[in-house]
Amino acid sequence: MVPYRDNGHLTQKQKNFNFCHSFARMAIERSFGFLKGRFRSLLTTLDMKRVDLIPKYIIACCILHNICLLQNYEFPGLPETTPVNENIQALGELVAINRQGAFKKDNLCDQLPFRHI
Repeated sequence: MVPYRDNGHLTQKQKNFNFCHSFARMAIERSFGFLKGRFRSLLTTLDMKRVDLIPKYIIACCILHNICLLQNYEFPGLPETTPVNENIQALGELVAINRQGAFKKDNLCDQLPFRHI
């Protein structure tokens, strides 16, 4: 799902949607950044012969990562990740939204609680 394109005529609901979309996307980007920082093998293509095991490997990394978080175990020197807000606008310009996706986005936009933006 992409944010609404800001052409200067967005409604308050659409601005609120873009804010919530950006907030959620940044949280997801940070999570993947921490996961990749802890399991450096996820930074590149996995050198695995059996493709059917790749999703299981990634899930195992996620589970181990969550266990480390629950146990407050930190690896020294984990890089800080900074999400890039500019990607959100670029994504909105590059991806064409089909009618069904636009309809879903509009429905979600109408149901979101307002944030102070």
